[in-house]
Amino acid sequence: MKKIVVVSLFVALILDACTSSPKSYIIEGVVPDDSYNNQMVYMSDYETRENTDSALVVDGKFTFTGSVDTTVIRRLGLEQLYVNFILENGKISVDMADPKSAKGTPLNNELSKYYAEIAVYEKEELWEKIAEIAHLEDEIRRIRYNEIHEQYRQKVVPLCIKYFNANKNNALGIFILWNSPIVRMPELFDSLYAQAGDIVRNFKTFKNLVELNVQKKQTAEGRTFIDFTIENGNMDGSKVSLSDYVGKGKYVLVDFWASWCAPCIAEIPVLVEVYNKYKGDKFDMLGVAVMDKREETLKSIESHKTLWTQILDAGDIPLNLYGISGIPHIILFGPDGTIVARDLRGNGLKAKVEEVMCDCY
Repeated sequence: MKKIVVVSLFVALILDACTSSPKSYIIEGVVPDDSYNNQMVYMSDYETRENTDSALVVDGKFTFTGSVDTTVIRRLGLEQLYVNFILENGKISVDMADPKSAKGTPLNNELSKYYAEIAVYEKEELWEKIAEIAHLEDEIRRIRYNEIHEQYRQKVVPLCIKYFNANKNNALGIFILWNSPIVRMPELFDSLYAQAGDIVRNFKTFKNLVELNVQKKQTAEGRTFIDFTIENGNMDGSKVSLSDYVGKGKYVLVDFWASWCAPCIAEIPVLVEVYNKYKGDKFDMLGVAVMDKREETLKSIESHKTLWTQILDAGDIPLNLYGISGIPHIILFGPDGTIVARDLRGNGLKAKVEEVMCDCY
């Protein structure tokens, strides 16, 4: 009887060990060649990019060990090589030659499946079609580029939603929302975020994005402008407000831009054309330099000979108020300060200004 009890207990312990969740993780990695030996691989927080751990490459291999209470997104970095992965307890393998190589644990295996399905769309619906339009003129290419991205988005978003719905309360759910077109679709993002568990909802970047989406709705077309004041925003260092120009009886096209932003600079010829054609008692333009150094803004204004009025040193104040997540962001305000249109670019910008100015006469 004693032997039976002992055997039963032994079997129970084995079964428990086989079925219980791992209490720690081990990451086993390889590098492309021997030139990486004796170098450090750094593990970093995917959101903050702050290093959280490091490991030495020995004989083409490296190892991380530890434990986590909840799943998190991490990045392994070695010079220009990197791998994004889900840090969870269990055995994870990575190959630094492939940024999408993490596998071995449930969420990393699921991430690999997601990558594989997305890759088909990226190849057939995005990169191959973009390559086909490389020879087109700039403006036509940009229009086709936007059309291709929209078609890609329509096909890939249902796949992203499928994977998110299966991972609403873990790091994979965060990764999918953050690295898919959904992050630039405010209504859909807000809807999925509202359904998510605490792990997703407590992700700081998402909290900020939800707040940004609220501001975007409050400054949508048809809403009245929200004023802001920059203490040293004028060229002479004096205080200036958006309301010094907007809501004064003219249509005002406001360009939120920065000197370091290549798309902002690329938009300048369009803005010059519009300004030269319509400036007067019914139309004006205003530049608002955001997230930029004053001296760099001034150099860019001089270099590109932008003749319209500028507000300098605006930082992120207008971005937060207007829910702007990327620049250039160009907004057309009506004579009474109503937001007529936002996120205008290229031919669409010219067409919208022409439309409202034709109504003026």
